[in-house]
Amino acid sequence: MDEILQEIKMLPGVVGVFLSVDKPDIVFSYMPKGYDHETIKLMGVSLQRIFKMNASCRLSVNSVEMRFPDSLVLVKDICDGSLLVIFCETEANFSLINMTSNMLLGEIALGVERVRANPDAALQANSAKKAGSVDFAQAQNEEPLKSSLPVFQDALAKAIGPIAAMIVKEIAGKWLQGGTCSQERFPELIDLFCQEIGDAALEKEFRADTTSLLPR
Repeated sequence: MDEILQEIKMLPGVVGVFLSVDKPDIVFSYMPKGYDHETIKLMGVSLQRIFKMNASCRLSVNSVEMRFPDSLVLVKDICDGSLLVIFCETEANFSLINMTSNMLLGEIALGVERVRANPDAALQANSAKKAGSVDFAQAQNEEPLKSSLPVFQDALAKAIGPIAAMIVKEIAGKWLQGGTCSQERFPELIDLFCQEIGDAALEKEFRADTTSLLPR
């Protein structure tokens, strides 16, 4: 899915793109800063209502173009419960973007089928985030991560040295994409850190140093 969205994102005048898939509620996005995951998800849910009106109103709408003073938005219904949203500059060649994205719809629909068949594999994509997940930049300033990250970092530094801060950010970011940011999911996060350590003795020490962070 990453390659398809990147292909669209590289079109002249395109500033952002996301694909919203319900069941299993995953959003694939390459959006500019300022559009956090929760905002994108809410946009997807709201836009989906347009296409859900088809049956009740006896319509057959499969795409919508919206023009605002500072942007153009193109929304395409991929298949039941999934849609593609493209944000463009006001001076963008809308016809070219529309034509190019139409050529990719079949491939995107197949991608949606693969997502629904194997959600866990789909979440490995760089652009993928599960419903309820948050960005690391936001999560690191909120509990339970705010007070826990220094403990994880200090414990990991004992095992792998000064690159611990970078690894904590990378691993925690992937962990956040897998679901909600909660202490109940800390065992999963600790397992991910241990996979990075790769040494039985050091893993044991890391687990001992972070036991206090586990839910009681």
